[in-house]
Amino acid sequence: MKEISLFFRLGLEHILDLGAADHLLFLMALTVVFSLKDIKKLTLMVTLFTVAHTLSLALTAYRIVRVESRFIEAAIVGTIMITALTNILISDKHKLQKFHLFYVFFFGLIHGMGFTHAFLMSVSGSDRIFTPLLSFAAGIETGQILFILGFLIIKSALLEKLLQVKERILILSVSFFILGYALSLV
Repeated sequence: MKEISLFFRLGLEHILDLGAADHLLFLMALTVVFSLKDIKKLTLMVTLFTVAHTLSLALTAYRIVRVESRFIEAAIVGTIMITALTNILISDKHKLQKFHLFYVFFFGLIHGMGFTHAFLMSVSGSDRIFTPLLSFAAGIETGQILFILGFLIIKSALLEKLLQVKERILILSVSFFILGYALSLV
C-alpha cells in the first residue's frame, strides 16, 4: 500500500510541478479551446492521453521500445508547438476540438516516453514495475484533471466573465504564449 501511495504522489507531483512545464504547456494548449461545459469531453480526451502516455511508458520501462531521450524531448516540444499552432490557425472551436481528439493519443505516446528515465530511477532496484506504473499513471491523471479544471475555472470565471476577454482572443493569446515558450525549449 505504501508503494501505491508513493507512486501516486510522484505522478501527481510531477504534473503539478513547474519543472514539468512541457507537460503543463501541452495541457494548457489542449484545454484553452474548451469551456467548463465541455469538461466531460475534455476529461475523456485527457484520459485518452493518459492511457497512451502509460502505454508508451510501459513499453519503454520494460525496454520493449527504445528511443534516445534527445529525440523524445524534441518530439515533446513539437507536440506543444503543433497544438498551439493548430489553435492559432483554426478559428472554429469545434474543428479545433476534433483536431485535438485526432492527435491526443499519438501525442500521449510521445509524452509518456519522456518520463522513462525519471520513472526507472524511482523504481531502481525493484523487479516490480507494473504496480508503481499504474499508481504513477493514476497520480498523473489526477494531476491533469486538477490542472485542466483549475485552468478552465480561471479562463471562464476570471478572464471571460469578469474581464470579458473574448474567447478567440484568449485562445490566440494563450497559444502564442505557449508557442513562444516552446520555441525557447528548442
